[in-house]
Amino acid sequence: MNINYSKDFSNSVNKLSGKYKNSVINMIKEVKQAASIEDITDCKKLKDFQNIYRIRIGSFRALFLLRVIDNTVFFEYLVSRGEAYSKEYERKLRGKDKAL
Repeated sequence: MNINYSKDFSNSVNKLSGKYKNSVINMIKEVKQAASIEDITDCKKLKDFQNIYRIRIGSFRALFLLRVIDNTVFFEYLVSRGEAYSKEYERKLRGKDKAL
């Protein structure tokens, strides 16, 4: 799969250290090698969204958009579990989901 990152995602990854940063790097490698979305560990489609998925990385969630046409994963946010399901991120993701 092809991978792109938002500025928010990159900044969040750069703030991590130790095992979480290694986990994110390993997750990105796994996504690159995956032939389909089903091959990605701990990946689930978010309810009420068409192309938004999340990957669980310990207490963090990587939220991403999947563009089916060119098989591209666009990592949008890396946030703590509590933030990931907040109304703020739901609103942000809903706008991006409709833009596809």
